Amino acid sequence: MVMTATTFNTQNLRGQTLLFRCLETGFVTTAPALTRYQQGRGIDPSRRELVGERPGNWIKKAPTMTCEHCGIAIKGNPAGLREHQQSKRCQRAQKGA
Repeated sequence: MVMTATTFNTQNLRGQTLLFRCLETGFVTTAPALTRYQQGRGIDPSRRELVGERPGNWIKKAPTMTCEHCGIAIKGNPAGLREHQQSKRCQRAQKGA
């Protein structure tokens, strides 16, 4: 049996390199992600426009918030910030201040 290197279907990856803008909200991302975004908000997925190729240095960053008690940057949503503020690490910083 001859083992060959796995080849990927580059046609499927094409949608990952193009950026689209939602015509309702202005949100810009790749086609698959924009479809999920629009469906989750009840927006017709055809309400989009092509923005262009994704630049090589395009990075999707997670939103960060700063804890007002200890000053640590927390990645994620407000629920993650609340969870951090209830942790022993943050409570020790509150007592020490």
